[in-house]
Amino acid sequence: MVTWKLVIEYDGAAFCGWQTQPGVETVQWTLEQQIRQIFGGEHINCNASGRTDSGVHALGQVVSFRAETPRDPEKLRMALNTLLPKTVACTSAQIVPDGFHARMSSIGKRYRYVILHRPDRSPFLWTRALYVRRPMDWTAIDRALVDMRGTYDCSCFRGPNCEDRNPVRSIREAVHIDRGAGEHWIEFEGPGFLRYQIRIMVGTLLEIGEGRRPVDDIPRLIAAKDRNLSGRTALPDGLYLVRVYYPEDADLVGPLPARPPLAVS
Repeated sequence: MVTWKLVIEYDGAAFCGWQTQPGVETVQWTLEQQIRQIFGGEHINCNASGRTDSGVHALGQVVSFRAETPRDPEKLRMALNTLLPKTVACTSAQIVPDGFHARMSSIGKRYRYVILHRPDRSPFLWTRALYVRRPMDWTAIDRALVDMRGTYDCSCFRGPNCEDRNPVRSIREAVHIDRGAGEHWIEFEGPGFLRYQIRIMVGTLLEIGEGRRPVDDIPRLIAAKDRNLSGRTALPDGLYLVRVYYPEDADLVGPLPARPPLAVS
């Protein structure tokens, strides 16, 4: 038996999330069918770095599995890209040490939320970005992002049915990138995130940008630990899993901020 590591991209709009579910098309089910075919019918189960929800995209999802049948990594990558639908692509395939696990071995993740802020929608991004037409104060959003960095109880950004018992999370980086032509990226990096956390943080930031919340509202929300006080959950359309980090990437992962946001005990 050998352990495999794949890096895959997918258009989340085409799937009902990562995890296999009866009666619907998911990324895991689609990928496993083709992997099993390539490996001669072995019953192979894939583990992802994290379970993306319905509509969420991936630029660097990492998948691991174990198989008995020998295969050449480059030929495996090419075979997968021949068999997989156009909405999924494998960008890397390699044999890794037996202890590797896509989720358990991870030391961090980077997510991106794409917002299209302009008078007219885009027919090319309608399932790949959140379209916003109303006025938006991006300077206020920049300021609020500073207060989202740190290690603290993220209960105010915790989605329903979240299975994680510990709501404390560390956010190493929270930045806004203006790409021009109305395209804005909000990126978060940290060891891990709660279910819907990124989308709730983005929804809260948008309300600050719209002037519906004060720019310094984030420390109050964090201190309250109450999801009902935070903003709406942004649509999944604009969310991308950009990269997953492992111990060999330690030099690429930034340090945690020196302190949590102000006014949080």
